[in-house]
Amino acid sequence: RGSLCAAPSSEAELSPTQGSAGAQLQPVSGVLGGSVLLSPVLSHSFEVKTAEWYFRGGTGKTIQVAEFGPKGFERPDPHDRFKQRLEMPNATALRIGGLELGDSGIYVVRIKYHSTVEVEDQDFNLSVYDPVPPPLIQTQLLSRSPQGCNVTLRCSLPPTTLAWTSWHLDNTSGTLQGHSGDGQTLFLAIPPDALDATYTCVARSPAEEQSSSVSLRALCQLEGGRQRWAICLGVLAAIAGPLSILCCLRRRRRKADEGGGDLNGDPKKGCGVPRAGGGVPPSDPLRTIYSEVGAGKHSLAQPQA
Repeated sequence: RGSLCAAPSSEAELSPTQGSAGAQLQPVSGVLGGSVLLSPVLSHSFEVKTAEWYFRGGTGKTIQVAEFGPKGFERPDPHDRFKQRLEMPNATALRIGGLELGDSGIYVVRIKYHSTVEVEDQDFNLSVYDPVPPPLIQTQLLSRSPQGCNVTLRCSLPPTTLAWTSWHLDNTSGTLQGHSGDGQTLFLAIPPDALDATYTCVARSPAEEQSSSVSLRALCQLEGGRQRWAICLGVLAAIAGPLSILCCLRRRRRKADEGGGDLNGDPKKGCGVPRAGGGVPPSDPLRTIYSEVGAGKHSLAQPQA
């Protein structure tokens, strides 16, 4: 009974479209590393006698993976690909934990009842997907004025992500004005009375969804603040240059008034910031013709070697 061919019924009877009760294939989605619960809907109120679960994967081989009977939950082959990842929380449902991509395939449950000889099959088609990362929202402020804020919002995912994106306004779905049609980009002209709106980008796969949001008021205020700071810095730079030159000229004029300095030189010369040690560094003494004559006599008085 470890495989379908050893079971009393043939493999054709357990195929997804030819169950004994006309079973329909039920799609189920799971996320890599997560878990899923395959829970059949019973068509009878009779007590369940046995429930056998079979799996057919990409190889096409069908194996029995679990059974619920008089002894409770049993695993025909505990060393198969599922190992310790299967459990039956009740007489018919099957839970698969630690999902792997190879778990994708067809799962068939065969249910037998105590009070009837009828056998009921139900089939599930499990697809396991990679996790969906939160989408990245990129913003660009096109213009800002008292009449409103013009922005571009773009929602993106890594290139290999098997998911699609859509925009929602204040957690409601629908077609948004200014939509680019690619599901990623929005071109918005927001009046001042609509700045409290929140735009949400949702990334979906058949198994899960992730979302990221942006507040228009925060975006416009932040970008507007950056623009105001840039203007202020530019004005300060324009004022600081002339003020520093004027300060240097006034300092040199004071020096000239006190020590007879030359005002015809470079106006920026000598305008450095004084050191922390004190005042203006001492300058060379004023050279005169008398000092030169004295220096010459002194040099002539020196003995020659």
